[in-house]
Amino acid sequence: MKLERKKNRIPILIPMASMGDIAFLLIIFFLLTSNFIKEGHVKIEQAASPDIEQLEESSLSVTVDTEGLIWLQGTPCPLDALKLGTEALLEDMPSKVVMLKIDKNVTQEIFGAVLLELSKAGAELAMVGMEEK
Repeated sequence: MKLERKKNRIPILIPMASMGDIAFLLIIFFLLTSNFIKEGHVKIEQAASPDIEQLEESSLSVTVDTEGLIWLQGTPCPLDALKLGTEALLEDMPSKVVMLKIDKNVTQEIFGAVLLELSKAGAELAMVGMEEK
């Protein structure tokens, strides 16, 4: 027994007009929710310790690189301007936590002065490092 097929097929139409709008909204969403690297150009070798705790990331960071240069939010900052710059950035933030990254080869004379200036600015310090295995 041979069955006959219908010859008049109706094409299925998928509305594609709103696909561009959806893609555009997704791109905007991911751009707004992503966290861009502010200090990708700063060279630092992090210190290691067995007593590392996981903290939530702060939106304010200070870095002392391998050459002893100070970076506030990814831009170079002299030591005498660190207190004022930190105070200005902490005014708008509900949390006063500053993520402090110091190269492990930096001497105490350099990072001691940075710690003193940040404490004068009223910052709560969270030192960043790697967990020692």
